[in-house]
Amino acid sequence: MTSKTYNLNRRWKYLADDAELSGMTELPASRELADVTLPHENVLLENHKSDPDAGVDFMDSINSYRFVSCWFRSLTLTEEMTAGRLFLEFDGAATVAEVYVNGIFAGAHRGAYTGFSVDITDKAHTGVNLIAVRVDSRRHADIPPEGGEVDYCLFGGIVRDVRLKITPEVYISDVFVTSDVNGSVTVNAEIKNMTGRAAAVKLSAFISYCGAKSSENVEKTLEIAPDSTVTAPLSTNISEDVRLWDIDSPHLYEANVYLECGKIRDFRLERFGVRSSMFTSGESESAFYLNGRKIKLVGINRHEMWAWIGRAVCDKLQRADADLIKSCGFNAVRCSHYPQSPAFLSRCDEIGLLVLEEAPGWQHVGDEQWQKEYLFSISEMIVRDRNHPSIISWGVRVNESFDSRELYEKSNALSKRLDPTRPTHGVRRLESYMDSEFQEDVFAVNYTYPERPRFTPFIITEHSMDWWSGDGFPGADDDGARKFIDSFAGAMDYYLGNNFCAGGFGWSMFDYNNEVNYTKTGHVFYSGLYDIFRYPKPVSYLYRSQKDPADEEVLYIVCSPDGGRNMRDILVLGNCSEVELFMNGKSAGRMRPNLYMNLPHPAFLFHGIACEAGELSAVGYRNGAEVSRCVRKTPGTPSSLRLTPEYLTLVDDGADLTNVWIELVDENGTVLKGADDKIEIEVSENAEFIGERAIALEGGHAAFMVRSKDGICGEVMCRARTRDGKIHGDARINIIPCESEELI
Repeated sequence: MTSKTYNLNRRWKYLADDAELSGMTELPASRELADVTLPHENVLLENHKSDPDAGVDFMDSINSYRFVSCWFRSLTLTEEMTAGRLFLEFDGAATVAEVYVNGIFAGAHRGAYTGFSVDITDKAHTGVNLIAVRVDSRRHADIPPEGGEVDYCLFGGIVRDVRLKITPEVYISDVFVTSDVNGSVTVNAEIKNMTGRAAAVKLSAFISYCGAKSSENVEKTLEIAPDSTVTAPLSTNISEDVRLWDIDSPHLYEANVYLECGKIRDFRLERFGVRSSMFTSGESESAFYLNGRKIKLVGINRHEMWAWIGRAVCDKLQRADADLIKSCGFNAVRCSHYPQSPAFLSRCDEIGLLVLEEAPGWQHVGDEQWQKEYLFSISEMIVRDRNHPSIISWGVRVNESFDSRELYEKSNALSKRLDPTRPTHGVRRLESYMDSEFQEDVFAVNYTYPERPRFTPFIITEHSMDWWSGDGFPGADDDGARKFIDSFAGAMDYYLGNNFCAGGFGWSMFDYNNEVNYTKTGHVFYSGLYDIFRYPKPVSYLYRSQKDPADEEVLYIVCSPDGGRNMRDILVLGNCSEVELFMNGKSAGRMRPNLYMNLPHPAFLFHGIACEAGELSAVGYRNGAEVSRCVRKTPGTPSSLRLTPEYLTLVDDGADLTNVWIELVDENGTVLKGADDKIEIEVSENAEFIGERAIALEGGHAAFMVRSKDGICGEVMCRARTRDGKIHGDARINIIPCESEELI
């Protein structure tokens, strides 16, 4: 027998209530159950923000996920399956999960952000079994990040994938791969012997690249005591020119690990990258080096959440976030402030996006029990994720917390024991920058920009605070958009020009819901380059304009010709060498960049331009030749609603979903940024609508989601109209059968 894994995301029943699961061997017939696919939220939020005009308080909505709920699934097992060890693997449930099999308690897990495995071997049997999961999503002051105020929402439900894993009685339980740039690789294989007797094991491994063998096979024999676990290192060398994992060429190798124990056979494939990474500290610089090349970290913070649905989204959207961050021009992302989806991290590996990963926490350090939970979450995070080449540092200090010497001595030592290959970092708030202890390998601080940092290596883990003023609103005027851009560009200009700062991470990639609401903005934190629906704001072009022109030519005018003022300063972002500006076809001047000069591609600020209604255009040049063009037009009268699905095709697994963006446009297709009309939405019944049936435009746009239904294919019609019905639009989404998968 060899280990085998089955996807268990489909065919679940959901009870939006608590239930006594002990002794339960059949579905609760008297209770209202819904057919669902995982990941699954315990409740869809009624609205994405507060709406005072409608009398809606978002706190009523956000508190609606704070309850206990249950999921059930029938699981049919064959005799061949029950001959092995059976494990239910959960990638994440928020916040406390209890698992029962045929009415027998099988295991529990505390924490919303890391996965867990439950051994159900002795509870399951051949034939039909009932799996029941109770998830407590209420507040838990003894589990990080809670206990104090939290500037984000944990949300509730089984928020990531679930699998059934079947293994032999002696099996490979974990693999940790270390390597160096010369091609030396050590495969540390953890073996469990569950037989109750000593086991003679032959272990072997080789390295492959894209399916082709890249090293010699290495073997080791060992004897494992009854009911015990051992870790055995297997060392080999890549036998060809080593392909290094890098941000521009993210080569990935596979460690192929085999186990033989009498008639037992097991196999595990573990993906990894060969690379060197280090933060340096010296008299002349503090820097980050990847494969011996100095790289300034140009990063952004990411919260794992979506409007209405919280964190319970399919892997496709997790991966899409990584792609969007990379395509926006970043080389790094900070997982703020908790371990994020394995699918997101795997995609970072594939596209060359560097990652700072952190244990869950926000400002608050709790009592002894809380601290035990925090240390346990660190161990879960590191063991789960230490083979990801994208991860360059572990965050083992609670975000923006004050000093807690004993706890952080333990957290740093724990990190070094579990993964001696990576440094640690600790994030301080600006108020404690001047007197905080330095216990980690990398000194990190938020919203502080010293000419010479107190300690090095040094990074800025959050920068840009203009969200206080509302300049990050989707409907911010041109002056607000310019100020918001300046808050990011000013910080970038600082760290790109400072030899003692290894890089910076802007706050944030996406707008997000928070419970604290200290900005008084309807429980939406408008700090993102993209709004809560993944719709771009003008500031996103600041980062896009820093990309290599070979990857993308970018040119963007940060204003529209509304004719409201005679003379204006006009900001143009682009990665060309010269820009010429035209107002209604007449040249207003041609210039080289003159602003944020430490950026790879500084900006162009035109002073005193006579601005009038009509067409404002910019032409970008390189070596005297036109390479890009941007046109902005004065918005006209509302003409139609433009509906744009992020994905035109979904699969019928009941979990696949897409954003559908709504824009109010004029006859030229120009978005009416000042529009705040209420829009009514209809979606055909062969798919699930997620959102608000009547939603107010923000900055001329809004969105909703469409999720497939399990086993239902066909065309989905989406329609939107203004309240008076005079302006409307539609879109179509096609749902197709998902690729065949083995359902049990």
